[in-house]
Amino acid sequence: DQMIAAIEKVNSGAGVLFIVKNYSGDIMNFQMAAEMTTGPSETVLTNDDVAVENSSFTTGRRGVAATVIVEKIVGSLAEHGGSLKDCKKLGDKVNKNSGSMGVAFSSCIVPAAGKPTFELGAHEMEFGVGIHGEPGRRRDKIKNAQEITNELLNAILEDLKPENKEEILLVVNGMGGTPLSELYLIYDNA
Repeated sequence: DQMIAAIEKVNSGAGVLFIVKNYSGDIMNFQMAAEMTTGPSETVLTNDDVAVENSSFTTGRRGVAATVIVEKIVGSLAEHGGSLKDCKKLGDKVNKNSGSMGVAFSSCIVPAAGKPTFELGAHEMEFGVGIHGEPGRRRDKIKNAQEITNELLNAILEDLKPENKEEILLVVNGMGGTPLSELYLIYDNA
């Protein structure tokens, strides 16, 4: 009902930009929404997760943290009168220049399943885990914060290959399960 109400509201405007994480279900639902609109629409597909190229949940890289960054930056352009075409172009650029990677010390519990997606041993961590609990690059013994930070940054920077003079926006996200003090520690390490 909310999606239909949002589409009806958009149909009276200049168009809609769908910002979609690269997951099969998300893509399918937003394609249906785009078909329901009567005005112009564009899509930015976020695929920032450098942990894996393919998984059983996606075609290509998964969309994760860059989605929020794309939404914020493109939203600001839209609020200041940016055209649909300009918003799409900027969204694609921000996504192209984004990289992320996750680490888990325990599994998430998807409400529909009601149980952990995977099990980790007491001294294990998952490098590159997806936001729905999809497998990452590997399981490893728990490491200290600086080692974890270094591995994540190295993977992201190796993938993005930023120029030496480029500014970098750093986002550290605990998905609601990491104490703020630990997030500050990782941010400071990075």
